[in-house]
Amino acid sequence: MALKSSLLLAPLLFAVACTGQVTGTGDNGPGPGDPNDPDAVAQIAGEYEVTSAFDLRNSPDMPSVISGALGPLGSLSDDPAGALIQALEGTDVGDLIDDLPAGIRSTLINEVNSFIQEKVFQGVPIAGQIAEITDLVATILTDFEVVTTLQVGNADAAGNANAQHGLVAIAYPQDGQRQVVAIPEIIAALAVARDVSVNFDMQSGTMNVGDHNLQLPLGDFAVTAFHSALESQLGIADLGQALSDMVDCDGLAANIGDVVVSGLTVISVPQMVTLCEQGLDLAADQVDVQIRKLETAQLHFAGGDGTFNMESKADGLGSTQLNAMDGNWQSELGINSGGFAAPSSFSAVRKN
Repeated sequence: MALKSSLLLAPLLFAVACTGQVTGTGDNGPGPGDPNDPDAVAQIAGEYEVTSAFDLRNSPDMPSVISGALGPLGSLSDDPAGALIQALEGTDVGDLIDDLPAGIRSTLINEVNSFIQEKVFQGVPIAGQIAEITDLVATILTDFEVVTTLQVGNADAAGNANAQHGLVAIAYPQDGQRQVVAIPEIIAALAVARDVSVNFDMQSGTMNVGDHNLQLPLGDFAVTAFHSALESQLGIADLGQALSDMVDCDGLAANIGDVVVSGLTVISVPQMVTLCEQGLDLAADQVDVQIRKLETAQLHFAGGDGTFNMESKADGLGSTQLNAMDGNWQSELGINSGGFAAPSSFSAVRKN
């Protein structure tokens, strides 16, 4: 079965989960509540879960980030022998290739490329399989969700409050579902923005969130999601093993046979198997290394504007509480000392 590009889901989903609770009294008629109710703003304090959707596919800056992560895979698709030789530079097997006479080396490269480029795996040419894997990586880097908690404190009479915004998880669409990669507690404890200003206008039902930043360990979690997607689609979580199964290093070595120079075997069939397997493992490792370079990502929320709704509480007293918010972030994503605009929409729900 060919690798499915099921992670290619429409725009980049960047989910930020925030949690919050609101208590107090109010009217359940039109608008957020009764603006004349002096207790209305008392219903703002609590925790909220917020989901924000980002689409970075059309960002002019994102392609360079993706191309860096996809470099080793792209080379394997276009020039598999060249990619293997490059991955093996500095290794014993790589030295064997470097020492070959130019003519024999050129012949070897042509035979390796011909074998791999003509190989079919699960009914699909290897080049097509690799292209689908690159699609997975590209989608993971541009279509993801981030889960956070937003703890809102008590508001004053004008609806002004301070909040704490903390990272909880990063999630990725996978096979029509949502794969959530939880943030380790030690990282979550540090990935918190404090003293974030929030304002709720009880009369208009509008709200806004002030400027703040969140650090995202994007690279490590993208690698986790990538390997999970491989396992879901191919039954193999390790990219090096997946590439080895596709290429069939034993078959490649047997097809080429011993490499002989002046009557001496300089690369035997077993050594050719090693060349193939080590090269694919190293190329796969480079993909992970490149993705992990994104771990310094910083999400800058320059501000957020939205609307909110008050709903009746199930207390039989006719009181209301704030249960939902929707709006848009004016946000930027900083990756590897560079930054670009990454506006998004968000929706928030009460968590307790």
